[in-house]
Amino acid sequence: MTRDDPQRPGELTAAARALLARPWRPAEADRSLFVLIRRHADVLDRWFTQRLGYRLVVGADTARLVKSGYVPPDRPLRTHTDHPFTTRQYVVLALVLAATAAGPDRISLRDLVLQVRSAAADAEITLDGAAGERRALVTALRFLIEHGVVRELDRSVSGYETDEGADALLEIRNDRLAMLPAPALVGARSAADLLERAGGEGRGRAALRRRLVEDPVLYADDVAPEDWAELRRRFGEEARYCEEMFGLLVEARAEGVAAIDIDGGCSDVVFPAGGTTAHAALLLVEALVARHRGGATTDDVDDELDDLLERYGRYWRKDAVAEPARLRDEAVALLASMGLVRWEPDGRLCPRPAAARFAARVTVSEPRSEPPADEPEQAMLL
Repeated sequence: MTRDDPQRPGELTAAARALLARPWRPAEADRSLFVLIRRHADVLDRWFTQRLGYRLVVGADTARLVKSGYVPPDRPLRTHTDHPFTTRQYVVLALVLAATAAGPDRISLRDLVLQVRSAAADAEITLDGAAGERRALVTALRFLIEHGVVRELDRSVSGYETDEGADALLEIRNDRLAMLPAPALVGARSAADLLERAGGEGRGRAALRRRLVEDPVLYADDVAPEDWAELRRRFGEEARYCEEMFGLLVEARAEGVAAIDIDGGCSDVVFPAGGTTAHAALLLVEALVARHRGGATTDDVDDELDDLLERYGRYWRKDAVAEPARLRDEAVALLASMGLVRWEPDGRLCPRPAAARFAARVTVSEPRSEPPADEPEQAMLL
């Protein structure tokens, strides 16, 4: 394919969007996408390196975009049931990676458990072998299986959840295993040191671009005044980069800037969306904008949710209706991750400027002057 090929810009954008949304791309998950990434690997790597400070690694059958410099606080790993990883599951996953890093490419589940316990002892972590620990280990292994790092050759790891003596034969893809840890891991002596290394430099143009493409909204009061002034001054250039790389349309307002993903294919979280939590969150943010612009207390939020449960509870999940506090926390967490609400230090939940997009009412004003004779009269939307 030549540089003048009319399909090339579209292919580059499609590949970049896919990597931004899901940085781990094994070939077997989407062969045509992997071929696209590999075909344009040089240009993609240059784009990501020069414009965002990321690094693209492409192997024989795996592509990984190594993101560094910005660690969003609300993007946890998720289980196969779409629940965020718990602290225990993160710990066990780290121990599994440590136990298999320099091991054979095939191992029994029993031997892996022994190696995990040895790695835990080296790290001065106590494992008790109880059911909760076994479930965490199975969750970690399922995560690696789903991402093509581990493969079940004989029997399933699921049996270990209920049977401590269960066994299975596993294949470890050591080449992929080596691609998982980010460079920030090298030399880190503590969790705080690791996070500081992963956070990298938080100032400058590349840092602002990372925030712009990774976060739903970049608010002016979330960045240094001089960085905000620089972003506004170079807005046209940044908007061109976002559109060229990812097909994102950038909107600027006095309060902030947002990169709009028109078709949703570049976003890892879509909102509005279907499902109980997303529906409750949409209705809740409408209520906050309509009646609590100055902020809502936890009791106010619970009252609004009680009203929504009374009206819509029969359409929602039974477990959500049975646990309103959990539904509240999930809905508020979703809104916060989308940059629509924020908890203030005094305990109030405040809608942020972008939440006004979801207001239930539209204000219409009359024209400020008489229109010309050849121009039809129309109302103005505020």
